[in-house]
Amino acid sequence: MSVVSPVYGCVGCLEDLVDRIAAAVVSLGTEFEVILVDDGGPGEPWARIVELAANRPWLRGIRLSRNFGQHNAITAGLAESRGLRVVVLDCDLQDPP
Repeated sequence: MSVVSPVYGCVGCLEDLVDRIAAAVVSLGTEFEVILVDDGGPGEPWARIVELAANRPWLRGIRLSRNFGQHNAITAGLAESRGLRVVVLDCDLQDPP
């Protein structure tokens, strides 16, 4: 399973996001990956994604060259996903993983 999350303006909650996704998916007993797509937002999202991925082998990041918008960020994540199933989830935790 792949979980794709476009990242724009939510750097402060990324660690909580990836840990909550992992907890939810691990309970399903399936292999998974999380793909965070840096859509050129404020707050140094790429640095945070790299930091989080350093000790989470199931976490990958994609860095877009500038802000292309949510649709294109999702499309980039879908193109790189390896799972048989893909879930798209906003990074702001408005919807629980």
